[in-house]
Amino acid sequence: MKNRFFAAILAMLTVLSLFPMSAMAATAPTAADLKTAPVISNLGIHNDGEGCVWLEVTVQTPANVLNAINYYENHELGYNQAGYIGGITLEYSIDGGEWQESSIAVAGRYYEDADEVPRWNGIHETHYLDELHVNSEVKARARYTGADADGNSRYSDWSNVLTLNEKVDFTASQWALAELAEADKLGLIPDSLKSADLTKPITRAEFAAVSVRVYEALSGEKASTAAANPFADTKDAEVLKAYQVGITTGTSATTFHPDTLLNREQAATMLTRVYKKVSIDGWEMSRDGEFAEAFNGMFTMPALFADDAKISAWAKPSVYFMAANGIINGVGNNTFAPRATTDAEAAIGYAQATREQALAIATRMVKNLK
Repeated sequence: MKNRFFAAILAMLTVLSLFPMSAMAATAPTAADLKTAPVISNLGIHNDGEGCVWLEVTVQTPANVLNAINYYENHELGYNQAGYIGGITLEYSIDGGEWQESSIAVAGRYYEDADEVPRWNGIHETHYLDELHVNSEVKARARYTGADADGNSRYSDWSNVLTLNEKVDFTASQWALAELAEADKLGLIPDSLKSADLTKPITRAEFAAVSVRVYEALSGEKASTAAANPFADTKDAEVLKAYQVGITTGTSATTFHPDTLLNREQAATMLTRVYKKVSIDGWEMSRDGEFAEAFNGMFTMPALFADDAKISAWAKPSVYFMAANGIINGVGNNTFAPRATTDAEAAIGYAQATREQALAIATRMVKNLK
């Protein structure tokens, strides 16, 4: 009896060994499985140093799609009622052009070794792209290709879209365009300003957002939003981040006046606070006076601006710190134009800081002081 039992077990194991375990594990895919999109990441531009340039993107295939592929490849039953997946298509767009298919990714089947194991997860490369260069704006997406139960071509949904070197069409002065492009690459332009007219004056709320970006760039830390909002006149998340970090305060205990415009000396002072916060241990705005000597020792006083007498006393250290580090410039004739001092100047918006000026200052800070 015992011998017959073991013989039966041995016979069953022999039969099972004829079938790959993956074939047993896979279940028949559904139409929803075959519509599932891949996930892509790590888009990059690569070259061989000899003029050949191509794109690389990492593809990740979800478990239910791997099951569908596994099922078809391990069952000699033809298509099931849903169909099958046979490859991956990668599409790219360069500098705003039409979507194009990669001739290599069209084949879909990437093999990792001599046994021709499909690479459904990993790095996929395009063919050489003559129009591609290191500063190109590139978008990429991918999807699975295959057939339905009747043999007709079918595709999964598109993956997420990755963007590299995204260009922003700035409304700005000609002098500012190069630095604005750098600001964009450094991540210093808040979303609220990306499509704005950057020649216009900057508000307190907008400047708070810029200050937060500079803080994050210099400190390497992400700013968090204040748990409790002390302001009755704004719920702006960037304002609350700046408040939490300690680089701005309200105009009173309960107001911020987010739409109030800044002048040039105020802008210089607010961004200098960011640098103090990052570089001086223990600095807080409420204790700024305690660190005056230490801060003044961090730079050599440059030549005075011709309109030095118009710069407020509380703003002078910040203005000259910025000038000493090549971050802020005058407006001509060695003048700084810190603030409006007459009704006539106020009426024409004299010395108001513009959005593009604020972003240029922010860019120079990160480049010169990081």
